Amino acid sequence: MLYCHGDACPLRADCYRHTQPSPGRDAFAALPYDAATGACAQFYSNIPGESLIRETAYYIWLRKGRPEHSADEDWREAYQSLCRSSGRITFALVRGV
Repeated sequence: MLYCHGDACPLRADCYRHTQPSPGRDAFAALPYDAATGACAQFYSNIPGESLIRETAYYIWLRKGRPEHSADEDWREAYQSLCRSSGRITFALVRGV
């Protein structure tokens, strides 16, 4: 996957191509973001989907020994863990992602 070096791109915080640079990874020659349309043809979201958050929260709950009334805490922990792993900087908690 190509790296996007668009530091001025308004989509950069939500784009996996920008938040996951790695040594030796090739970058786009020209920035793919089009300011006229406000879109990026190469955008790849780093926002975790609800099903992935749900599954991760389930495994967190199991690992904790299946405690009662920990759903919100487990959901938050799963969301933040997935955000960190994809390079997201902000952890705005939105349960219905």
